[in-house]
Amino acid sequence: MHQKDYLSSPSEISDLRSAKSKGSGARAEIFCHRPIRLARRTLLVIFAASLAVGAIHPSYAKPDRGVNRTKVVTPRASAVERAVSLLFNYKWNVDNRQFPLLSFFSEQLKPGLDHSLSYPMDQFRFLIFETLDYDDARARYFLPSISSDGTGVHFIEFESTAIKNNFVSVAENKLKLTDNGAQKTIRASDGTRYVFVRYPDGEFRCAEIKDAGNNHLNFIYTSNGSMLHGVVDSAGRTITFNYADDGIGSVTQTWMANATGVQKTWMVGDPSAGASLPSNYSRPPGFTSFKKVPANALVQHYTAEMEASDRTLAQIFGGPNAVAAGNGFEPAGLAASYPLYRGDIIGDDGKLRRGHLSYAVHLYGNSSGTGDSPLYIPNGFTMHSPQPSPTDAAVTFYYPKLGNLTDITLAVFHIADFEIRPEGDRVRIGNIAGMGGSSLLYKHSHIEFYQGNIGLPPADARMRLRIDPAAVFTGAN
Repeated sequence: MHQKDYLSSPSEISDLRSAKSKGSGARAEIFCHRPIRLARRTLLVIFAASLAVGAIHPSYAKPDRGVNRTKVVTPRASAVERAVSLLFNYKWNVDNRQFPLLSFFSEQLKPGLDHSLSYPMDQFRFLIFETLDYDDARARYFLPSISSDGTGVHFIEFESTAIKNNFVSVAENKLKLTDNGAQKTIRASDGTRYVFVRYPDGEFRCAEIKDAGNNHLNFIYTSNGSMLHGVVDSAGRTITFNYADDGIGSVTQTWMANATGVQKTWMVGDPSAGASLPSNYSRPPGFTSFKKVPANALVQHYTAEMEASDRTLAQIFGGPNAVAAGNGFEPAGLAASYPLYRGDIIGDDGKLRRGHLSYAVHLYGNSSGTGDSPLYIPNGFTMHSPQPSPTDAAVTFYYPKLGNLTDITLAVFHIADFEIRPEGDRVRIGNIAGMGGSSLLYKHSHIEFYQGNIGLPPADARMRLRIDPAAVFTGAN
């Protein structure tokens, strides 16, 4: 759909605003008398009117895929007014990592942030809380957006090309969309990629933005994917959206400034209302977790000692940007892929129940679990299995001495591109490769330690045979 099809001039915006005060009949009159260059279904005209007047909001008139029907909503404040006011109230800061990821130009944020927060996409601004939708009848994708100067609300519409599963935007054909089933990727002319994946509620939402400079933004959703909870970038900076009854109540950001962790919260609307993360969300310095820690978790908080242990593990087994989870707590960006806490818990009968991350390490390429990383092990092993196992790509290594302990078998699961290549005091054995969770972008390798030269134990025996990774490398019990 061309950019000029909706609200393309200041006079049209003025007409729309005046119509808002006259009721829905006036709005319909404006759109019925506007020239439409392309033949469209009535549904899309209604949908566009709803977006423009006040429905960049979870309850806007949105079509069911392939079904010509809409929801009736009560118009709210003009989306154009919200977009224009918010456009100049923040700026994405992907380069200067001494400052937060979102730079706000006001200590007090205006209401409606969750309806209009956007990220540049060529001549458009993609509304990050909105979904990518497909019109079955016309075989086209469309994405709600605003113009780069904030004066227009419209769809970016993608039509198919002669190449299978490839689409281009109708407006100037600069944006390209590739349909890979459960994953859709939009590429802008400047090299930026926007990856959309299908979440459990069936909607395609943005999971990652990666610009030409290799800066990553990873989007974190609630377990069913229906609500954007936060954003994590490749430097580990986080944005947390704290919700109130009428939308976002506050925004909390964490970042590193001069090697010191900083956390700050900006209030949205009335500051007397107050908003903060619930107390049962763990928030250690430099390693925020959005996972809800259950009341029966053996360990309730991610301590400085646990963080130091995980950093050591990442330096031993991963590349420069790797993140390790060997203490039951996982990086912030994995709340969407694995919303459940996976450490030790105490059962109702008082007995300890080991979790998937109990005495095991997950190694990720970055804090969101979507990055790539080479995979290393320490020098000193005297034998190893010849190739990755067929079921979980596992290789075992036997060490007469590993770290602080002796007679240890190291098992590394989910290895890609297996090789044995010495590199200084480490040996490269390939790359991380394991998939998991609800996101196709998720990558990890799973690492376990066992006492003795036992090879790869049966799957049902591995958990009880594990040795605490912290005991191997720090002497902790």
